[in-house]
Amino acid sequence: MSRAPNAGTETAIEAAIGALTSDRLLRFLSRQRWFGAKGEAPGSATVVDWVALDEGLAVARIRVESPRGSAVYQVPLAARRTPPTDLPESAIVSAEGDVHLFDALYDDNFRAALVRGVLDGVHVGASPRWIIDRAPSGLKLSESSRIRLAGVEQSNTSIVIDDVVIIKLFRRLVPGVHPDVEVARFLTTQAVFAHTPAFLGELRFEDAYGSTTAGMTQRYVPGAKDLWSYALERGRPYFTAPEDRDAPNDFIADARRLGRTTREMHAALARRTDDSSFAVERVSHDDVDRWALRTQQAIREAIAFLERQLDASAIPREREGEARALAGRREHYVGWVNEIGDALGDDLGARMRIHGDFHLGQVLRAPDGALMVIDFEGEPTKPLDERREKASPARDVAGMLRSFGYAAATLAMEEGKRMKPHIRELRSARWERDVRNAFLDAYLAAGDGDSANVLPSDSADTRRLIELFETEKAFYELSYELNNRPAWAWIPMRGISKLFVRPASSA
Repeated sequence: MSRAPNAGTETAIEAAIGALTSDRLLRFLSRQRWFGAKGEAPGSATVVDWVALDEGLAVARIRVESPRGSAVYQVPLAARRTPPTDLPESAIVSAEGDVHLFDALYDDNFRAALVRGVLDGVHVGASPRWIIDRAPSGLKLSESSRIRLAGVEQSNTSIVIDDVVIIKLFRRLVPGVHPDVEVARFLTTQAVFAHTPAFLGELRFEDAYGSTTAGMTQRYVPGAKDLWSYALERGRPYFTAPEDRDAPNDFIADARRLGRTTREMHAALARRTDDSSFAVERVSHDDVDRWALRTQQAIREAIAFLERQLDASAIPREREGEARALAGRREHYVGWVNEIGDALGDDLGARMRIHGDFHLGQVLRAPDGALMVIDFEGEPTKPLDERREKASPARDVAGMLRSFGYAAATLAMEEGKRMKPHIRELRSARWERDVRNAFLDAYLAAGDGDSANVLPSDSADTRRLIELFETEKAFYELSYELNNRPAWAWIPMRGISKLFVRPASSA
């Protein structure tokens, strides 16, 4: 365990960290939404190192060993005789004698240190060294700024300062270039993309082994709502209208705006640059073969999982027939993927950096209707190198289409309970169809005359690529739901059935 040179004055924090046991750390971690090993029966947790900040404050790195391997988490810690009055029990790490050790995000002095870091920069420790980049000048902040935690997030924690700046503190740490920092910086400082909040700086650990991103700061979008919540809000009147009366789909205009914004994002990511990480390459048939194999693997894994669940009678009875029908068509689905690949022409568009985990929850809607794309870290469960891979922008499009499917299903479940089943199903299908079409039409039209050429020259090939990635995504979702929420498995099953009803290249 390493510590800062001035840690001799930090006796309370030193003693509290030194007394931590593996069991105590695991009890604390298991209560956190950002902890990724909840279902894995982790074997041990150890404080690898820590950097002392102000009196009674430190930032620790904790390694957790589990059956899937090891992972390192960042936990700011505060040691106080009197804890904050609003401290939730889940934030308490230990209480030895009269000293409470807890997550420092609930400590006023730590929050003030974050503000100082944004204003002036912070460099503390030797090895490791904890760094906050100084933000560009002109921010109207002070140490008396209002600081609050920004809701609940899965893999990180966000702190908002005066509704001007948001600090995203990454919890799980992975050495190397972090895609969220990398892409946000590129889009807002080089490509000048107006639909991502301005990148202001990075938080990181530096030690003898290199640099590890610990967080990032960006402009905050006051009053914004994530597009998932907004889509459900706008969709409710459509699903609650009387059964004998059709209501207008009030999300159509936003779906069109999202299509245009998505195409602008892809054009910005394809901007000419000397940075090889963002250099655009042309998609080859070898790339398509690799993507097809990955899709077929997703199909086989999901259906094998589905068959195991059927054998164990773990599928809800009302969905069993649908599940058996899907399982029986495995080779049809695998062969259909081959048909998509065989039908593609020679111009397959660009292989480039993309969002990587694009769905309604990754887009903010400002009060004036402007859309802001956020969270470029990719799928958190995947290795860093894979999250930074170049791919076809059709992958992002497919992810958003699947998100529309989830929104339609959620609206049907929550708002359509009192409807006749056939009316509920009809409205769900129509809402999803109309939103899909509005998004796709706007996305494809927005690139007319675009010199980036991010998509195939033949629009039918664009739609085939979208279908390929949507198939992979739907079967991935099926595996996820079977493993985590079996009662929700019908949503990807329904999406799969719709995919294979539509003829190829008519997404």
